[in-house]
Amino acid sequence: MNHVMNQLSSQWTPSRQRGVTLIELMIAVTVAFFLIGGLLLMVQSTRNAFTTQNQLAQLQDNERLVMSFMAEIIESAGYFPSPNNNTNTAVMPVAGVFASPGQAVYGTYAAAAPGDKVSIRYGAGLNDNIFNCRGTTNTTVANYDTFVNTFWVNNAVPANPVLTCTFSSNTIAATDVPLVNGVKSLAILYGIKRSAVSTGSCADTYLNASQMLATDWNNVCSIRLTASFINPLNPTGALIPLTRVVAVMNWAGVNS
Repeated sequence: MNHVMNQLSSQWTPSRQRGVTLIELMIAVTVAFFLIGGLLLMVQSTRNAFTTQNQLAQLQDNERLVMSFMAEIIESAGYFPSPNNNTNTAVMPVAGVFASPGQAVYGTYAAAAPGDKVSIRYGAGLNDNIFNCRGTTNTTVANYDTFVNTFWVNNAVPANPVLTCTFSSNTIAATDVPLVNGVKSLAILYGIKRSAVSTGSCADTYLNASQMLATDWNNVCSIRLTASFINPLNPTGALIPLTRVVAVMNWAGVNS
């Protein structure tokens, strides 16, 4: 009987279950940490790349905007409507920084940031689709309104300087118009012709505003713009310059 009971007892004895040891658990946790760390590094790297691409795309957009704004205004320098009825000296008389009748361009020079300023003047006929730096046209003033656009850099907040245009006209008081952020400085050179010998171009030299003679301002046929931008990837590092030469349309076809 005892023999039978012993056999039954041995059959009913539960088998030992082998669990996870502490060392195995530590190894699993360590591997999991490595995997999670790698995943987090990949996510952070992706985020950094996305941020960098966005910053560079914004810089490129700002560069295009600066040159588009300024080029369109500069090309219009000296324009006036209805030449059969108007003259440049009547539309653009002596006023403010413009010291001579018909003068359409004037600038100031500064070697250090925020750099130079340039003022552009022209006549805008009623509804003739000539824009100012505010993006508006003359829709109210007959026979014309004289637009003055002055480009300069406002660095009141040094970490975020702004290309600004001060706009005024015969009927509108001077108003500052913020255009593009991140422009640290402007450098402006004026193309004029000093040589009597035709070179096939309306300009044979480029001068900054401090080198211009009083008589040169009425003979500016092109303007060389250099806008220097803060590098979004290294805000305290070297600036990123962008240069463009813009023809003054009233003079661009004149070689001599």
